[in-house]
Amino acid sequence: MSLARTFDQVARTDSTFERRGDLWVGKCLICNGPIAFDARTGEGATLEHIRARSRGGTDDPRNLALVHASCNHEKGRRWDPRRRRSAPDYDTFIDRLLRRRLDRWRDAPPPGTPPPPRP
Repeated sequence: MSLARTFDQVARTDSTFERRGDLWVGKCLICNGPIAFDARTGEGATLEHIRARSRGGTDDPRNLALVHASCNHEKGRRWDPRRRRSAPDYDTFIDRLLRRRLDRWRDAPPPGTPPPPRP
């Protein structure tokens, strides 16, 4: 699957995102600030593996989120247990992000169907 299609899939399953023309507009999973990205290219956001693949995370959509590049970088810099935090602190942080992702979850419509409007 192309990166743009993955971004689209993640946005369709995140209730904070809505499609506005060529953009997806929603909220960063990490800081909850506004974020927008080009639906065709993904430019404007980064794809985050909430639980890193190196720590057992997968490409399952429930483990993926759209975030600001700076938030993604800061997560790696500040929360990587090999650098600063203990493994239990890291796991607590990751569990909080996974809960937030599931709280924002919505079932994606079939491909080719316009995304639902935001409530």
